[in-house]
Amino acid sequence: MSTVPSAADTLARIERGLRMVTVPMPHLAGLAAAVRCSIDDRVPTMGVFASGRMVANRQFVAKLKENELIFVLAHELLHLALRTHDRAKGSGRLEFNYAHDYIINDILRAELGFTHVPAGGLDMPGAKEKSAEQIVLEMRKDGDKMQSKTQVWDGQSVSARGALGQPGQDQREADDAGDVMDDAKERELFPECRNGEQVRQASEIDREAAKSLALGKAMGKMKGRGTESGDATQTIMALRGMYKTPWEAALQKWIESVAPGERTYLRPSRREVAGSDIVLAGRKRESWMLNVVLDTSGSMSEDIPPALGAIADFCEQLSVDEIRLVQCDAAVTGDEVLTPEALANYQVSGFGGSNLSPGMRTLAEDARVTAAVVITDGDIDYPPEEMPYDVLWVVTSGAPMNFNPPYGRIVRMQGGRA
Repeated sequence: MSTVPSAADTLARIERGLRMVTVPMPHLAGLAAAVRCSIDDRVPTMGVFASGRMVANRQFVAKLKENELIFVLAHELLHLALRTHDRAKGSGRLEFNYAHDYIINDILRAELGFTHVPAGGLDMPGAKEKSAEQIVLEMRKDGDKMQSKTQVWDGQSVSARGALGQPGQDQREADDAGDVMDDAKERELFPECRNGEQVRQASEIDREAAKSLALGKAMGKMKGRGTESGDATQTIMALRGMYKTPWEAALQKWIESVAPGERTYLRPSRREVAGSDIVLAGRKRESWMLNVVLDTSGSMSEDIPPALGAIADFCEQLSVDEIRLVQCDAAVTGDEVLTPEALANYQVSGFGGSNLSPGMRTLAEDARVTAAVVITDGDIDYPPEEMPYDVLWVVTSGAPMNFNPPYGRIVRMQGGRA
């Protein structure tokens, strides 16, 4: 007779599984670190709240193989990344939960190399090419013909209409059948959960979700119509500390070459090797500012986050106190001084033409500027005359190979995407 593992053993296994999720899906690392796991057998299988609390039934977890557990945990993290809790508002929460389940499972089947969806999960081949709203309409229209399950994990096969029941069904039934659980259910299961703390934790998860979604798109991991967040924003989430590529290494080398101050162990680096006793040499403290000209033409929107994130990481490592960021499309649309931390959630303006001359000449008028990074897709005009400062052109993966300015050095970002 087999015994059910203890809550402590189950929790330890889930925490290991969350770490393993980040190997094939590094864009979920921030969310994996931010979620809080609770073992609770009052939950039929597994679910997640908007606050980032993940709940799991011991028996359900015990019967999953290691790769199946990784699949299920990645599934729950993707509900947070895709903001299923928020997007379900205004429609039937359970039916939107099911729609996102189809999309997420279709993504993960390809991403994790499964031929079928484990743990009795919902399965709709090709769902990742659809929007959640489109799948909801299909379930409403052809619910009697579509195959579904009585719950999202370990459910019995029924029609979609049979799984969803009638609109306005009891909220408790929706929580038992779905894995996207609402705030009221969390307060019911965890009375110590205070409303203010719940809201604060949900806000933190939202920030991590935005980073994960942006990083996933930059790495080519989040494909298909169904992964869109549903509300456009001009706030760029800088992608930080997640992966290092050849172009980033070249960027770091250039920044180090123009940074003032010698290396010294009297001031250890703030970005030590995680979980290690190794101490990296820091720079002798000399306050300085890095100048950046950012191409904000319309074609640049997807390339800005990884570039700004890499620059922010390296500026922290090299003790850069401030970054002067000049935004430019056909005119200077922004010129401000920021801390590296401020790039984590930065408002970009412009998305118009493609002439960086105004921005680069703005820096040329400042005698204090000795070096500048220019981030662009290469489809631009720029000053024909050499600038009175050292220039590093950081060009995106789609930049034309014949982009070869007569001054400065060029780093290409083709390594920055998966």
